Amino acid sequence: MEQLPLGNLESVFTTMKTLLSYHKVLFLFGLWGVNPGQPGQYCKPIPSSADWPSQADWKALNSSVSGRLLHVTPPGAVCHPNQPQYNNASCGILHSQWGNSSFHVTEPVSVDYNDDTCLPSPAAPCKPTGYPAYVIAAMNAEDVQAGVSFARQTGVRLTVKGTGHDYPGRSSGANALSIWTHNIRGIEVDCNDYRVSASGGVATVKIAAGMQVFELLQAGIKNNLTIVTGADHSVGIGGWIGGGGHSPVSSRYGLGADQVLEMEVVTAEGKLRTINEHAQPDLFWAMRGGGASTFAVLISVTVRAYQSLPLTTYLFAYNTTSASDTFWDLAATFHSHLPSLSRSGVMGYYYLMPNDAENPDPATRGKVFGVWLLPEKTQLQTQKIVEPLESAIRTSGWEDDVSIQGFASSHPDFLNWWTQATPETVGSDGRIGSRLLDEQALTGDYAHLRTKLKESMSSNTHVMLGHAVAGPGVRDVRIPGGSNAVNPAFRKAYTHVVIPASWSPLNEAQKMQATNHLRNEQIQALRELAPASGAYVSEADPTEPDWQKTFWGDNYPRLLEVKKKWDPKGVFWCKPCVGHELWTTVGGDGIGQSEARICRA
Repeated sequence: MEQLPLGNLESVFTTMKTLLSYHKVLFLFGLWGVNPGQPGQYCKPIPSSADWPSQADWKALNSSVSGRLLHVTPPGAVCHPNQPQYNNASCGILHSQWGNSSFHVTEPVSVDYNDDTCLPSPAAPCKPTGYPAYVIAAMNAEDVQAGVSFARQTGVRLTVKGTGHDYPGRSSGANALSIWTHNIRGIEVDCNDYRVSASGGVATVKIAAGMQVFELLQAGIKNNLTIVTGADHSVGIGGWIGGGGHSPVSSRYGLGADQVLEMEVVTAEGKLRTINEHAQPDLFWAMRGGGASTFAVLISVTVRAYQSLPLTTYLFAYNTTSASDTFWDLAATFHSHLPSLSRSGVMGYYYLMPNDAENPDPATRGKVFGVWLLPEKTQLQTQKIVEPLESAIRTSGWEDDVSIQGFASSHPDFLNWWTQATPETVGSDGRIGSRLLDEQALTGDYAHLRTKLKESMSSNTHVMLGHAVAGPGVRDVRIPGGSNAVNPAFRKAYTHVVIPASWSPLNEAQKMQATNHLRNEQIQALRELAPASGAYVSEADPTEPDWQKTFWGDNYPRLLEVKKKWDPKGVFWCKPCVGHELWTTVGGDGIGQSEARICRA
């Protein structure tokens, strides 16, 4: 193993963080067929329909939420001369912030991905109809209750936005009433909670729905704790927990949903409920992994926390000839070692790049690189753990040379180290496809693994991001109540691999080509590699075929029963979400800012 000074790997780590940002800026929209409305078919009201609430109704709602009902102007309107809000100076500021997730967090309607309703460019169209018609800037549970009750009584589509960091587009919704939970604030740490002794933690943390990862990191550092959080600092707690929630340390402690001891939620009938393994256990089960914006609105969640966690990190880069046979052997060999690495305590993130166009040397443009996290391991132990993989690369006898670079460093506390992560860039158009790869896929048939990895990256310009965030910790975690609704495929997986596709904003032809290729060819190769597995719903293609099985496996029938019990009128509706097949869409696919009308199937 070639040990390099950290400075020699800074460019590798910078590239890795840049690509992590790139991966996080790409995503969504859908391609489901549009069904014409049928005579007598019930559809949710829209502003042009006779059953849309009156101005008096909206005024009464505004009074019930203490004036916090917003009729929002598109943020991008300041860049459009034909809009009354046009302001050239404000447009310059907005344009500079459009790729900043912190901006979208503090905006009532804009979102991180595929926000094309009113782009900050005078060359693009600007219209309000892709955004919610009204937004409740909720400050407390009572505001949420008022909004949910209004939607139930009037039939108006209801959406929920925390931060807008949502790849499948569930926090968007045209002609909807949106509940914006970002301003429901608070973190309470309890080191004397009796429940932690039975759950493996040392404290509990009660987190309000509006809190983000960076705030949880700060709370953990302040209290000398490790809190299982999402990777990106801008992620909000509600959607992350709802989808399952992988973490940099989930291979150690389990997923975010596995940490939950209790929730406060507002259900579809407008009631505030405290749910746990004893109170409404079916709803408690579904809310942990069954998907966000589906069963109830989260007000707060109480999770277990752990002692501070020392760790060693290992930055690595394996380079060879661009898109060569050697590169694909390297990719397959690397993946085949993931189960043994995971069982040895390795977790982290990695990239496959068949052709790094920014590298002037074609002999090293093919690269596999990333960072491993090894909790409570020394640098010497770390080097011994990664040596079998690097020895296999060195002694492979492949046609082209492979350079091996690695650097181990020690850190006294995981949270302190993770706070240095670079915030992601957002604000562009795209979609991701993904698959959870289990041991059979990774170690069963080397030739098949090599072939399918190559097929999944059928263009040499593609990048694959791997999340080694599952393994023993996710498989063996003690879950309050015995189980939750997380996709069972996650319990058998070792890596969650993601492939992004992108297109120019508002270019439907590019979008169609990119999304069809992603869904039907690239991710199809991964389905064939791991046919018995599935995908992580919060980072997946919303047009995934056989989505019920792919996102929830054998849990889906039970989830649908819970949905029908707790939300019989379909107050909560989104794609791809449990029960969305009970409705159909007219005039669009219903994903993200699509201006579809939602009608009973």
